[in-house]
Amino acid sequence: MPEVQVLDEDLNGLGWTIKSLVDENLEHPEVQRSIKKISGSLVVTEKDSDVTVTLLFRQGELAVRNGAVEKPSATLAGGFEQLSEVISGQIGPVRAVLTGRIKARGNLIKLLAMARALISKDKG
Repeated sequence: MPEVQVLDEDLNGLGWTIKSLVDENLEHPEVQRSIKKISGSLVVTEKDSDVTVTLLFRQGELAVRNGAVEKPSATLAGGFEQLSEVISGQIGPVRAVLTGRIKARGNLIKLLAMARALISKDKG
């Protein structure tokens, strides 16, 4: 089973939270299959505390690092509560964007593919 690599020794709290969730999601074969097809980067910003991490996808390999890469494939930004709702699976990413709960930019098709690894598979 793949595991998310940490590229910074002092990964921030958002990074550790995302790493833990994605590691859990990677236990599901459908998530493993879906990430094998993805190459790109997803920048996630928690706007309340202005903390940013980048999740790097390299066709089945995942890594997380502090900060944002210069040209991400896609970005997600929102407050702690809004990001938590999306990541926990309480609200879908498309609905969250359409209702203005979170902001998304970049390649939205790639963002939806990358979000499969990020959104909890153990809802409720």
